[in-house]
Amino acid sequence: MANNLTYSFTPSPSGGSKGVFCVQCRYTGTSNPRPYTPIEGLTAPSLERWNKKTKRFEGRLTSTDVANNDVLEKLTERCDKLLSNPRITTPSEFITALKTGTAPSEVLTLAEFVKTLKDEEQQNATKNYQLYLTLLHNLKGENHKHQKGEVSKFPKPTYNGRSLAETPLSEIGDAHLFTFANWIKTEKGGANYKNLNATLHHVIAVASQRGLNLQRITYKFRKDAPKKATVNTEVEKVLTAEQFSAITALCGTEVNPTGYRNKAVQQLYLDTALLMYYTLSRPADVILFRSDMISTTEKGTKVLRYIPYKKRNYPNATAHTVCVPLNNEAIRIIEKYSGQSLGGYILPLPLNQTKWDITTVDGNDKWRIASNTVLGNINAHLKKVGAKVGLAFPLTLYAFRRSTISHAINRGDNSNRVAKRAGTSLKMIDQHYYKDTEI
Repeated sequence: MANNLTYSFTPSPSGGSKGVFCVQCRYTGTSNPRPYTPIEGLTAPSLERWNKKTKRFEGRLTSTDVANNDVLEKLTERCDKLLSNPRITTPSEFITALKTGTAPSEVLTLAEFVKTLKDEEQQNATKNYQLYLTLLHNLKGENHKHQKGEVSKFPKPTYNGRSLAETPLSEIGDAHLFTFANWIKTEKGGANYKNLNATLHHVIAVASQRGLNLQRITYKFRKDAPKKATVNTEVEKVLTAEQFSAITALCGTEVNPTGYRNKAVQQLYLDTALLMYYTLSRPADVILFRSDMISTTEKGTKVLRYIPYKKRNYPNATAHTVCVPLNNEAIRIIEKYSGQSLGGYILPLPLNQTKWDITTVDGNDKWRIASNTVLGNINAHLKKVGAKVGLAFPLTLYAFRRSTISHAINRGDNSNRVAKRAGTSLKMIDQHYYKDTEI
């Protein structure tokens, strides 16, 4: 029996109408989600004679009560049989099979497995299921982004005449992954290429861990990433001191009133960028900063010590440890969010409500997918911040890193010290970061 699921009969389903007897299912040991479906065949069920513990009608039973108990006994047999089906692993799959009377087939498709992972991920604090849901919609050729809730269709990714969504999970290999990457470039113009491919590769990796796919995967989607014909003006995207002051003046204000989806975290997004500026760090590092990385020197200076994310796997990685003195502005941001991250991080970003283990391949892959989503949301908000202060370029997190390094050097700070505190080299600063904003 699938011991990770349990079901119950109730006259008050979660989110449903009271007094309507239903079957609801959940993961064992959790309370949500609890999808449900009404119990058919009951006749005028009596709430007064309903026993919540036995899930039956008891007491001075009428003939109707006896008939209703017979319905529940037969329904119990059906439910127990469904729980014994190894293909049913989520509450929604259980309820769907119960409603339709059709259990999942023995052949697990790619789309079915993605949906299973989506349902499982909804139980986690990170709520990272949106990545699986987006992948599922693309595999099915569905666009769910219409404001009126309408769903439009577009050509699904296919291989050898069969859609990838309906392809058995066990058959998915390099050829299918290459087809999907090429479909994103041709059908979607390369939109969301990195996240969609990374999520699909992660899905296949999980399937391999569970023994559901034994194909040897060697395809690297990043080598086929669409090339953008752009002029290298990245180094020009640096804030002047006046522009930076205008941005900091927006702290505490409602920058994007219409951005209802991110309204609660807009200030946190801006503070993330500012903490990056004050610590000369990279986007990946600032979201990984933890409270236990902060210490106080003998002279009473608070410092932040960390190994940059991109250098954590270098030989002798500890030699690349960065030590940054924290100024008053950085300390203010840190204290503002103190204790709000359930994962122990400095910033309570959505993905930081759980503690990540990025030392393993699987853990790192999950974190990268989640962090790409959060960083994308932050950059989307920063573009609105930049537009509000009249910038001539799209404001992103990396503009704050280039700006803080440029500003420090323009102030006359020692270049070697700046490079060391930024976790980079003088060569990289000269080639990618520095711009004389005083000219």
